[in-house]
Amino acid sequence: MVNRTASAHKGIPTTENPRERPQVNTRTTGKGSGHPPKKLSPLDEWKAGREKAIGNPDWYIYDNTIRKLVSEINRHLSTSKNIEKYKPLDWKLIKAMIWTETGAAVTAWKTRPIQIGNTGDEGIKEVVIPARPRKYNIIIPKTWNTYLINKTDLIRSNPEYNIRAGIALLMIKMSETEKDKIVYDNENEDTYEVVEGDRGYSSIA
Repeated sequence: MVNRTASAHKGIPTTENPRERPQVNTRTTGKGSGHPPKKLSPLDEWKAGREKAIGNPDWYIYDNTIRKLVSEINRHLSTSKNIEKYKPLDWKLIKAMIWTETGAAVTAWKTRPIQIGNTGDEGIKEVVIPARPRKYNIIIPKTWNTYLINKTDLIRSNPEYNIRAGIALLMIKMSETEKDKIVYDNENEDTYEVVEGDRGYSSIA
């Protein structure tokens, strides 16, 4: 017959005996750690916000709109006889732009997700009142004119108009490199030499 002796700590499983395990506080900052919460830099706060955005449906509501608009601009530029070796625009680049410019946690997300048309923004003028119509018509699909030309109010208040205008401005700016010295001011092709000290084509009167 075997005699069993009671556990010194009755009712506590031997594998869960807290008296046999050192209690370590793993918290180094924040409540219960004895240290104040770590203050994040603005950049780290921004990064943390984007990490939380992954999987949140509010941040994905413009995906189909962006895909549609990028498909339209790619189709237009890839078939243009005036454009050589066009590299298609990746729609995710535009998505990254609106995630950077605003985000679902910002009020402007519902009206100006890409931020063109903000107070003091000069870029919107290049879209709604083209200074160089021939060049504009080469880069921007004619079907977009209805949504861009003289549509300042809608671009500032309607998210699809805003994203379209942002894409249009991006493509216009992307066409203005130092290597590109052909500027379409009118129906004639005028060549300007950009020299050191110039601020680009926008400074040429």
